Amino acid sequence: MNKLIINADDFGYCEAVNYGIVSAHNNGVVTSTTIMANMPGFEHAVNLLKENPTLGCGVHMTLSCYKPLLEDVKSLTDEDGFFFRRINEDVLNKIDLDELYKEFCAQIEKVKSAGIEITHLDSHHHVHTIPYFEEVIKKIVEKYNLPIRGGFEYRFKYEKVVPCIGDFYKDNVDKSYFKDNLNRIKSYEVVDLMTHPAFLDSYILNSTSYAYDRTKEHEILSDYKLKVFLEENGVELTNYNKL
Repeated sequence: MNKLIINADDFGYCEAVNYGIVSAHNNGVVTSTTIMANMPGFEHAVNLLKENPTLGCGVHMTLSCYKPLLEDVKSLTDEDGFFFRRINEDVLNKIDLDELYKEFCAQIEKVKSAGIEITHLDSHHHVHTIPYFEEVIKKIVEKYNLPIRGGFEYRFKYEKVVPCIGDFYKDNVDKSYFKDNLNRIKSYEVVDLMTHPAFLDSYILNSTSYAYDRTKEHEILSDYKLKVFLEENGVELTNYNKL
């Protein structure tokens, strides 16, 4: 059978996101998530993981949302100490790669220290796939020896790269998505489908434009009929720690 990891990004963003992800896991098809170590909902997410041990959890390395964990990474932040929201060419020219490596490692270490068995790595806004960061990501995968979500614009010799489907998003979030994309999903031996299910609270409503669409994702991903459909069509739901 073809293996499908349905990963919910942004665990730890806030309580509404955390609850939505756990709901889509317990009631539907989400098998995996990735936690943001720097966000306000981190501790809440850690507690939910303890109550839901079947939800695999990796680290959602973050460079473009909220604040870094470290104070001595000035090249990564604006004048107010927040991460730059968009990693454009001007921002890239300012980033010290040693500082980036230290910050990503600090995020991973915080997750480890919380007692979470890390299943894999990916990143917020796919920043780990930016070619300029290639050497940093190489060092990280060599240090931690964890699977990592693919979608790279560059190639390096690492057997634990898992390909990613990343277009279940915005206008593509529809009940027909899995039926329409079944052949594409089955073209992979194993693939990571990026998702963002959530409930809503004041924090998410005031911090991102991608808010209401998350509730639609939650509705689709929480439908038990979808799990049956995938199984009947030879798609096995799994997560990174079962690979």
